[in-house]
Amino acid sequence: MYFIVSKLTFEAEATSRDAKEMAQLADKLRQRFKISIQIVDEFYKGGQAGIVVSAVHREEMQLSNLIDEIADACENSGYGRIHSESTILEDFEAYATETE
Repeated sequence: MYFIVSKLTFEAEATSRDAKEMAQLADKLRQRFKISIQIVDEFYKGGQAGIVVSAVHREEMQLSNLIDEIADACENSGYGRIHSESTILEDFEAYATETE
């Protein structure tokens, strides 16, 4: 079983009106994909807009494809282009062994 955590940052700086749009985007992504999602703290402090998504799956390639699909969905949502992506993709068993 694998897990993935990915931070996707948008190109545009956040504005006050973006808070509602960002929340709507997060809800749409949560409904469309089986993921956990959180809006990054920097957004609420007036910084760059971004989200952190996480998911689990038994196949590594499925998770890799999932992040690509989420990034595409973000760009197609009209909110903005993805500026950067930071991703951790690990095997639960290997991770558990390393941390013992």
